[in-house]
Amino acid sequence: LYFDYSATSPLHPIARQAWLEISDKHWQNPSSLFPEAAVARVLLEDNRDVLADLLGCEPQRIVFTSGATEANNAIAAFLFQTSHRDATVAISAIEHPCVLEPFHHFFGNRVRELPVNVSGTVCLESIESLLATSNPVLLSVMAANNETGVIQPWGNILDLCRQRGISFHTDAAQWIGKLPIQGLGACDWVTGSAHKFGGPKGVGFLVIPENTRSFHSQRGGPQENRSRGGTEDLASITAMVAVLVHLQNQGAPCAQDETGARYRRSLAFGRDAGEARLCELLPGVIPLGQHSERLWNTLAVLVPQVENIRLVAQLGREGIACSTGSACSSSSGTPSAVLTAMGIDSSQARHLIRLSGGWETAPSEWIEAVEKLSIAATQCLAVAPRVALGPQGS
Repeated sequence: LYFDYSATSPLHPIARQAWLEISDKHWQNPSSLFPEAAVARVLLEDNRDVLADLLGCEPQRIVFTSGATEANNAIAAFLFQTSHRDATVAISAIEHPCVLEPFHHFFGNRVRELPVNVSGTVCLESIESLLATSNPVLLSVMAANNETGVIQPWGNILDLCRQRGISFHTDAAQWIGKLPIQGLGACDWVTGSAHKFGGPKGVGFLVIPENTRSFHSQRGGPQENRSRGGTEDLASITAMVAVLVHLQNQGAPCAQDETGARYRRSLAFGRDAGEARLCELLPGVIPLGQHSERLWNTLAVLVPQVENIRLVAQLGREGIACSTGSACSSSSGTPSAVLTAMGIDSSQARHLIRLSGGWETAPSEWIEAVEKLSIAATQCLAVAPRVALGPQGS
């Protein structure tokens, strides 16, 4: 049973079919001048138009990239190069490392981190206070958190930024493919990665502000309206857009209609049933973000007395694939920025387990996963000294 969709998702059949078709029939370079290449160029721009329509923005604002990491690094570098030397940026303390790292690299002590409450939600009051006393060149808050699944109030934050004329960025890597994306294009900057929602790895997109000049994700040729040098991967781009259209279609998991909303509620029911069963089996387990609005696919818990690395290994032997949190933080040996921001110290962080399901994950599979988690925790406790969890951090 695969419960690590927040790290990456399996290639969706729709994406695979689209990738194979383009690779077979339209493999030519879209920048070349012969007729077949011109067809590839038309298909590339068709994809841009479709994605722009889904997001609600102008097609010329979309830059196809290798994923959110490239895009977020490019935003940080661009703002550093084009802002005055004393410019500040404001980012939430729970951002993914591909946002935190580049902004701290370029802006250093001019980064203002926005706090979150114990449930992991960015505090609007802190943003209002910050904007009342400073004028950052960018405010960045992710749409939904990759470790806890907690949904952030990006729409409200966008409104606050609009009132003050502040540029707003949201890393929507976890939101896209799980919730409707209409309206995201209203943000100045948006980043997304295809492999998070059933597309291929190594492709994503970036939405840039209207009339932005001199922006380069990477330098080279004149591709992507001179915003990103390098031959576009038409097959992967087409696969990404195809699966996103599929997920947003009427009645699909991410559709904006009532059928889509019911679909998401049914998926959340499976997660909630698993959470309830786990709390019943393991008294003292602490679900994170339980009292906040969360993505329907994510269950992050602190499991008392059991180190998460050993627990994940034991679960793997039982046929359950899950994680100790963000895949980009789990091997570092230090608590993630997300847990630290929520008041969870390093001793507690060693007990975090994240289960993240997919569109086809059934309630029975959630129950099976948490029951095996309970058994694995008991087995780990039987062969290791108990370690106190300490004060509750959320």
